[in-house]
Amino acid sequence: MSNEPGTGEVDIQSALESALRHHGIGELPEAEKIYRQVLQNDPDNPFALHLLGVVAHQFGDHQRAGDLIEKAVAIKPDYADAYCNLGLVYKNLNKLDEAIPCYRRAIELKPDFAQAHNNLGNVLQSMQSLDAAEASYEQAIAYNPGYVSALCNLGLVLKNLGRLEEAVARCRQALAIDNGYVDAHGNLGLALQEQGKLDTARVSFQTAIDLAPDDADGHNNLGNLYQELERLEDAVGCYERAIALSPEFFDAHNNLGNAFYELERFDDAIASYQTALDLNPDSADALNNLGLTYQYMGWFEEAVASYDKAVLAAPDYINSYSNLGIALNALGRRDEALARFGEYNKRTQAAAPDFNDDRYQVISKAKIDHDIEQFRYLESLGRNPERFGAIARIYEELRDEIKWPVGKQFLVPLDEAQWERIADYRNQPVNIAEAPEVPGSSLSVDIAVEEVTRRYFENAPGVAFLDGILSPIALASLRKFLLESTIWSDFKYRRGYLGAFLKEGLACPLILQIAEDLRTTFPEIFKDHKLGQCWAYKYGSRLEGIDIHADAAAVNVNFWITPNTANLNQEHGGLVVYKVEAPLDWRFRSFNTDQQRIRRFLAENDSGRIVVPHAENRAVLFNSDLFHETDVIEFKPGYENRRINVTMLFGRRQD
Repeated sequence: MSNEPGTGEVDIQSALESALRHHGIGELPEAEKIYRQVLQNDPDNPFALHLLGVVAHQFGDHQRAGDLIEKAVAIKPDYADAYCNLGLVYKNLNKLDEAIPCYRRAIELKPDFAQAHNNLGNVLQSMQSLDAAEASYEQAIAYNPGYVSALCNLGLVLKNLGRLEEAVARCRQALAIDNGYVDAHGNLGLALQEQGKLDTARVSFQTAIDLAPDDADGHNNLGNLYQELERLEDAVGCYERAIALSPEFFDAHNNLGNAFYELERFDDAIASYQTALDLNPDSADALNNLGLTYQYMGWFEEAVASYDKAVLAAPDYINSYSNLGIALNALGRRDEALARFGEYNKRTQAAAPDFNDDRYQVISKAKIDHDIEQFRYLESLGRNPERFGAIARIYEELRDEIKWPVGKQFLVPLDEAQWERIADYRNQPVNIAEAPEVPGSSLSVDIAVEEVTRRYFENAPGVAFLDGILSPIALASLRKFLLESTIWSDFKYRRGYLGAFLKEGLACPLILQIAEDLRTTFPEIFKDHKLGQCWAYKYGSRLEGIDIHADAAAVNVNFWITPNTANLNQEHGGLVVYKVEAPLDWRFRSFNTDQQRIRRFLAENDSGRIVVPHAENRAVLFNSDLFHETDVIEFKPGYENRRINVTMLFGRRQD
């Protein structure tokens, strides 16, 4: 805090100078005593009022500090240092809207006041006004190029803006001036972690901890890194150390809950989330996390209650709506579930897409080709053809002007003008086909339930496939829904296929009916397992499919709806299931994405595989722990010939 006294009577000036000497070396009680003596002789001395307020702030009595400094600036309206410190007090009182005018007044009085520019940037960053915060930090550095704190803070705001190279450069610039500056090491670690340079980030976080072993933030940051590295026990240790240092550290309790959840220590996870909620009862994040834990344990009533609280606490925390939909559906409350999925979509669409959001900054050739085909297909149906044709032309012009990369790079950045041309259509519900429940069962009446069940269990550890899974009316309705609905928003797959998920438009009455009909038709296979997740993937004519992986569920159902006439290789195009279960001690990323580890494990534990060729309306039911991958795909070109599969996951992996 700034503490320059200015001028006054000789005896008062001497007293203030003495007090400042004590203040400067941390002898706060002695400084406070002298400031009080000054005020006994001169009750309206603005310098003593201000500096006594600074001492109160340093002792943690922010309300009293504010009262004293407010009195000082009322007496001396041109007191820039006092305005700067008053802003700092208001920030600590969480009165951010009142802090900003204080800093602006300090800057008005003293335009080159680097500390006020820096402090203003801190408030703006806490309010998520990142561009304005960046400008304030730049001003502070312009007036004081060696201002380490401002360089460090600028690094953090650049990280939050996604400008990671610049963030790293600013943090390194701060460290070149003062290599012992703890926050600069921490912020450098955060930027490096965002870049995926996890080992280097770990060094930065550890350096910060070595410099400040009692800094709870440093231990929490290292815990987050260990969690990303799947070193979950190490993460737990870091969070517990942060909590020991700062028992009311909300983020550390919440993060500890996340680590326990990943370790499947669910009772511990619940306890951590509840402690976090004792500290912040309205945290939608902790409420949502608690709901996910309840849901994973099969406690759906408790999950619904937690998600409901999250929605009430933060209506814009949209993930809770989709999670609530899944939990309600598990309780058989399908109408309520669909309403919550609808609310998720409504709120997602109501939020204007922000070009600065990295979800909107890129596109792939596979995505743009698909969307052109879909809009041309909708045009061909004759329903509002002018609109769909016009949208297709916009996409075609954009496709033709982009220089598409070759090789592993497949995502292309859009400039703001390009993005604005398609912002109203990209990943928007331009067209959603109806897919209501069908009368009776959505499954075929010809299914040999006992035979399929027998084959599932005889083909240990659990695999069976059957043809004609859906009734003709259900198959036709679902196919229409998946061809016509603009719900294919997930395109960040190198191999070029597109995904649609429950929370982003796939949730329709028919999908939920199919899931429930599967459970009731095959009770010995599905037992009490509820639908946990569902997605659909759509492929081009010759794309590679999904790599070998297992899923975090008990039972997996995979079925195809594309006509047989589209498949150019009738012996393939479906699914390969390896008769080997993922080890239960493997974490999600290991059994779902670590190709090197998976393939090595399969080579060491070769128990054979089952190749299930693609066929329209064919379903594969299997133990979700079994490794599986998409078979070779060779389909005819054309939108209606695109291979579409639907995947449904039921229950918990450990069950």
